[in-house]
Amino acid sequence: MKQAYMPEPGIIKYRDVKKPIVEPDKVIIKIIKIGICGSDYHVFKGKHPLVSFPLVQGHEFSGYIEEIGKDVQGLNIGDLVTVLPAIGCGVCSKCKKGLIAQCNNLNFIGGNLPGAGSEYLMVNAKQVIKIPTGVTPDDAAMVEPLAVAVHAVKKIDLQDKNIFIVGAGTIGNLVAQVARVYNAKKIFISDILPFRIKLAEELGFNSINPINIPSISNYIQKQVDSVNIAFECVGKEIPLNNCIDLVERGGYIVVLGVYEDKVRTNMLMVQDKEINIMGSLMYTREDFKEAIKLLADKKVNVEKLQTDHFSFEEWLEGYKLLEKNPDKTIKIIIDVSE
Repeated sequence: MKQAYMPEPGIIKYRDVKKPIVEPDKVIIKIIKIGICGSDYHVFKGKHPLVSFPLVQGHEFSGYIEEIGKDVQGLNIGDLVTVLPAIGCGVCSKCKKGLIAQCNNLNFIGGNLPGAGSEYLMVNAKQVIKIPTGVTPDDAAMVEPLAVAVHAVKKIDLQDKNIFIVGAGTIGNLVAQVARVYNAKKIFISDILPFRIKLAEELGFNSINPINIPSISNYIQKQVDSVNIAFECVGKEIPLNNCIDLVERGGYIVVLGVYEDKVRTNMLMVQDKEINIMGSLMYTREDFKEAIKLLADKKVNVEKLQTDHFSFEEWLEGYKLLEKNPDKTIKIIIDVSE
């Protein structure tokens, strides 16, 4: 089978490797779609602080079950599925609570484990989650980032709260959509890229381009008394400090952005305002299931975020588009097969 291999930053090579032979308790998935994640792009540039080379990328994906190993139950050949890529040790106190992202021995498909960048992938059946009828393979490939948004939003009660989101990319937009499902009162989303602002507006959100207004704070204060919760979805110093400035005293900031560099944070204001800052990295199995239900019930729109498609052999072109024209794309889908 063909495999896309990344030996070093900025390089994707294709090689022929043996198709896996199915093992007990495992399944082989024919890969159909792979989404390029923002964290994948950090890796491609060689600037992800937690990922090393070489590797096979692909942790947002969908496919059809091709083969089923001995003792596997509840799955059938031909099922459309996605995979929970985070794999905890299963025995620590965090794993026993379902908090796999907090496991000290976390493994990750598409990180330190081979990802879906192959025509076929063998995984443990317990990591596989079936996709219900009515959800397309393209949408199924976005269960993983939607689960990231679900996990972040569930950290705090959003009922009747005013929300500020920095970054209108895939994660920021999905956080906004999930926050709306969770009955947030007023949702503001900020980005400096006009294309993303326009898309957020089309999805019904109050969008702000900070380049075009003198003060984000003044703009928001004219519409609401305070911002109760902020979600930082960029991973840069200025957006984080904007959240600190905007959120109310005693408010919350949830950090989802991947930081390539260390940042200077206005900790004096964090202390003075008694702000609660929390990180949000991945998800639980329940978050994954909830994300799938949101798709099946059509409560979120991921199709509108799928701005570009490239063939498996054109994967590198997808990264080049992100480098040269970030204002023209949000989610790139790699079409491995049909």
